[in-house]
Amino acid sequence: MNRSLLVCVLAALASLPGAAESRSLEDAYAGALVHFDHALSASQSHRLAQRALAEADAYGLDARLVVALVAVESSWNPKARSPAGARGLGQLMPATARELRVDPADPSANLHGTVRYLRSLLDHYGYLAPQARYELALAAYNAGQGTVDRFGTIPPYPQTRAYVRGVISLWRRLAGM
Repeated sequence: MNRSLLVCVLAALASLPGAAESRSLEDAYAGALVHFDHALSASQSHRLAQRALAEADAYGLDARLVVALVAVESSWNPKARSPAGARGLGQLMPATARELRVDPADPSANLHGTVRYLRSLLDHYGYLAPQARYELALAAYNAGQGTVDRFGTIPPYPQTRAYVRGVISLWRRLAGM
């Protein structure tokens, strides 16, 4: 997986004028997604890019955050399964998928659930400063909201701490920070 090339592709997104260039934006994202999962066809990558952009826009999220989260969760592999039973692009656990009323095996539905769930976590921690809000929301995405609420901070689990660092680091790189 060539993340350097992905970063270059997505860094160019910052220079696009906006909605008038939505097709170019979709093309750039579709090209980037293929770098995470080489098995994606051109049509799959375009559908996923279009869906990621639409979901991020609908829920008021930076699409690059969605790209980073899904890249860390599944490397954009729609068929990904974890040993714990998480499925799909956003690695939704069965109970979470049921709660969100989405089919985790359907890539579009999984993306919808992923973005909706992330938005709900960001809203839950909305009283915090932005950096802390994103860190706790990502930690809750990984370890569970109850766990994060119980600790009041990122839980002291090496995997969760690495996950939060990884998503934020990739998001910053994609945003050109």
